[in-house]
Amino acid sequence: MLVGMDREESQGPGGPEPSERAERLRRYLSELEQRVDPRSLELLMRLLRELSVSPAVRGGTYELGMGPEERELFTPALQAELLVLFGLLTSHDERVVVDLGDSPHAKGMKVLVPRERADDPDFLRRHKQRVAAEAAEREADRREVEAIARASGMEP
Repeated sequence: MLVGMDREESQGPGGPEPSERAERLRRYLSELEQRVDPRSLELLMRLLRELSVSPAVRGGTYELGMGPEERELFTPALQAELLVLFGLLTSHDERVVVDLGDSPHAKGMKVLVPRERADDPDFLRRHKQRVAAEAAEREADRREVEAIARASGMEP
């Protein structure tokens, strides 16, 4: 699953002090422990650790690594929880989870955006276009690596 944070808004000034953010995160995690089964919570924490050191921290997309059993646990509700936690951990302002819809490169992708931008169709359209451009670039890179592997006598 691809997740992301809006690059244009990822380093916004202001917002709560780090201790306030830490307290909000602690409270949310405490509430989450009451609502989510232990296996899902364990997956959520692993993915949050993975995501916290990924390019998504700087406002990009990142594909989470999961096995088949983890993918089954990673329901849309759990995906949204991961993004909420990620937003609490990384952003200065309040963010909401937005589903980018069913466009070819954004199908099933959720993104964190500032609350005031969540209903802005131009902003979301630009975001979808950026996701599509990044996906096309990743696909071109993948094809190039496969061609190099084949030319070197390796199986891609």
